[in-house]
Formats: sequence, C-alpha cells, structure tokens
Amino acid sequence: MAFSVKKRTNHRLNEIEKLQGPIEFLPNSYGDRFIPRRYALSRSSRFKAESKPEQKVDPMVMKDMPGYWRTHHYSSVLKDVFGLVSNNDTILSFSDSTTRQVCSHLSMKRRLKCVVRPTYSNIQRLDWSCHPRTKPIGFIEAVHDLPNIKTYYHKIIDWSVAGQIAAIFSKKLVIWTPNTDVIIGLRAQYTTSIAFNPAGDRLAMAIFMMNRPWLDILNVEANAIGSHVALKMLDPLEHPVSCLTWDGSGQNVVCGFGNGQISIVPIHTKNPCNDARNNNYCVHKALIIAIKFSCGSKYMATADDLGQLYIWYWNGGHLTPITCWASSMCAFFDWHPWREDEIVIADSEPIMIALYHVPSREVVSYYRRQDCDCIVTTLSFNKISGELVVCYSFTDMNKQPEILVLASMDRVVDVMRNHDDAIVHLLWSPDGKQLASVGYDETLTIWNFFGISPTNECKRRKRQCEAMASSSSSRGGSVVGGLAGGRDVSRIHSNRNKEATYRDLASSFLFKAMR
Repeated sequence: MAFSVKKRTNHRLNEIEKLQGPIEFLPNSYGDRFIPRRYALSRSSRFKAESKPEQKVDPMVMKDMPGYWRTHHYSSVLKDVFGLVSNNDTILSFSDSTTRQVCSHLSMKRRLKCVVRPTYSNIQRLDWSCHPRTKPIGFIEAVHDLPNIKTYYHKIIDWSVAGQIAAIFSKKLVIWTPNTDVIIGLRAQYTTSIAFNPAGDRLAMAIFMMNRPWLDILNVEANAIGSHVALKMLDPLEHPVSCLTWDGSGQNVVCGFGNGQISIVPIHTKNPCNDARNNNYCVHKALIIAIKFSCGSKYMATADDLGQLYIWYWNGGHLTPITCWASSMCAFFDWHPWREDEIVIADSEPIMIALYHVPSREVVSYYRRQDCDCIVTTLSFNKISGELVVCYSFTDMNKQPEILVLASMDRVVDVMRNHDDAIVHLLWSPDGKQLASVGYDETLTIWNFFGISPTNECKRRKRQCEAMASSSSSRGGSVVGGLAGGRDVSRIHSNRNKEATYRDLASSFLFKAMR
C-alpha cells in the first residue's frame, strides 16, 4: 500500500514538473461554448517548403485604399496614453480561465507557454528574425535628378560608411554627401563599376579602356580626395568588370567579369601596386550582376544574368563552392543582416521569394505569386529592423512601380511609391535609417525609413530653441507666454510633417541635378 501511494505521489510530481516548463500541447478549445484558444489557431497563411500555401488569396495583391496594409498597434498607443509599465501592466491582453487556474494551483509567477514549433528565438514567429517597426512612418526626404546615369551597368552607385554617395554617369564620377551642398566631380568616362571599402576612405573603380579591364583604387578622404592609390590591369583581357565589391577586411576586391569569371584581387595597405597573383574562378557562364558577402563574411554569393546563383565559403581570399540556385530569369538576393546562415533569393519571373538556410541546404519558407503581372527588380534587408524591402515592376505601363516592406512572407508592412520606371538599386545609409532607391527614370529617392532623420531633428530643435528665446526676450512678454510660443512652434511643425507624410511630400521634393 505504501509503495502504491509513493508511486502515485511521484507520478503527480512528474506531472507538475512538466506543467511548470514549456508544454507541447494544450486543448484547442475550453469552456461550455468551446471557445478556441488564440495561440492554438494555425496561421492561415503559413508557408512551408514541403507543401503548397494553405490560402487561396494572394497576400501581396494590394488594394487601392490608403493605409490598407498599415498595422495600427492600439495597445502600444494606449499604454503610452495611460502611462502603463510594460513589465507590470497589460492592456488588451487576454488569457483563459484554464491557464489562470493551473498557474494559481502551482503558485507560478509566470504563465504557461505553449510551444508550437521552433522559432529560432523569434518571439513573433515570423519567417525570419525580424524586429518590425511599430508602424510604417517612412516618408520621402529628397529626390535627386541623375541625368545620363549608367543604368545599363549593375554596380553604378554606392553609399559609404562615411556618408558619401558615389555614382557614375556617362563621363563623370560624382561624389556627394546627402543634406549638404558639397559635390565633387571626377572624369570617369570608361568606368563600369564602383564600390567603397568597409572603412569608407577608398573607392574601387573598374575601368574598361583599350579593350583592357583595369582596377583603380581612389582615395576619397577629405584631405586627399581624388588621388590614385593603385592602378592594376586585370585578367582576362577583352572582358569588362561588370560588378565588384570589397570583402569584410578591406584587403581584397572581388571582381565579376562579363564572361562569368570571378577574380579576387588582393589590395595591401603598404604596397597596393604589388603583383600578387589573383585567384580566378570560372563557374558562371554569363555576365556577373551581383556579388554580396554575408554579415560575418563567412559566405559569399554571386549571380549572373542567366539566373544562376552560387553560394561559396569565403576563407581569406579563397572560395569553396557550396551550392547552386537556378532560376528561369535573373535571381536577386540579399543576406540576413545578423543571421549569417540565411539568405533570401527571389526569382524575377515568375515571382518566387525564398528564405534559404545554407548549412542545411533547405528552403525554410517561400512566397510564390499567382499572377504573372509583375516582376521583381531588386531587394534588400534593412540592417536594423530586419525588414525585407522588395521592388516590383508591373507589366501594365500605367501602374507605378512599388516598394514593398515585408516582415514575413505573408506580412506586408508598408508600400512606397514614387518612381516612374523600374527600380534597380537599393542603398542604405551608414546608420540604416535612410533608404535610397534608384530607377530607370534617372532619379534617386531618399526615404526616411524610421521617421525624422538626425539632420532634421537638429534643425527642429534649433528652431524650437530660437522660437522660445525670441518669445521670452520680447518686450512685454512673460515667461508663460514664451513657453506657450515654444509649444506652438513645435505643434505647427509636427502637423506640417504629418500632412507632408500623408501627401507623399508631393509639393516639397528637393530636386538637385547631379551633373
């Protein structure tokens, strides 16, 4: 009898230990009316690599309604209004009686967690690790005119960590800094590709002159801008460099040629003009259009204009092939900003966007567009939030190209429109808060992705201080009047910004011709 009681007690203790930790399953309904649990409901639009999408409605078909895809976080707004503390107070948060009773019986300080599937430390259970913005607050800061920019090349513009933007035109290389009037023009008639080094003090320029490819390293420091650091002839001959980039250390320049060859050119700090031998790889059969490194430079990916995409191991200037991705047309890709093993690959037509896990060689999730009414022209991850920016161009010439911001394969956070032709380049500012888009319409649009930029913030504070100082120092004005004047200035400026955001700043574009 004592053995039976002891056995039942141990069994009860084991059950309690199981309930105290994360559990694998809870009933899908509870109560007399069988009310379903919110967290047990399967997402109607969850995509899996081994099965087709469950839903029949395309989640990326836009409605002609302003703000249709904008997520309004009422709980966050109410918490701010009532001054609630997130760790202690909750609002618009619900739990059923079963969970409350079990927690009270076990005297637990935390609620039970329902583990459905591994989420790779992603609390929101999105397809990739992402911290979406609370709400889409991006707006246009400026629009630059880029006449005669070499849109037929694939790496014609770059944004350095020092804040400089460089672009190649028909006969010039133009370097400027946004929000300033400093513009530098250099002769670069035969330049085919450019790229800043990780430090932002040197610019690699690929030149094709006299049927010979050259690599020119240019100094772009403020005190010696325009001076040549190194000039080197590349091999193979009679094939221009179509795309180039620096590795994470800044010691090597990876060049992709028109015939598909990849060359790794070492650039040494002490003697940049040395005759060190280049490492050449002939895997691609067509012109290289993109070369990108993962966030930690563990991997490198290359793509050509026939739809072949190769993923490589990178080891200090040497490449080892891992796998190949074949597309019917051009494939665009970008590495996740902080997860080194994940890359997003998009087939241009028909549209298919896939999240690929390199070590396991598996597609984690994907999206396939049902209609063939548009193509993908480029994509890029935001380095801060992890949101994926995808550019669409429609076959209907009357429809404007769209920039979609995705937090998941089935979650469109925002839609931005401004260009009149296909968008082919996406660049991020050094702090990751501004996005620059370049299209075939020869315009560059700078989007404020996270709200007010540091430059505008400083100007706004300066205006507020000046307004408060002038109000308080005016004759017959009291201190209360001075403070009221400061509040009025702040309120008017805020309203003006909101109106400009909703109107897409149509009347306040800053057109600056980069000639």
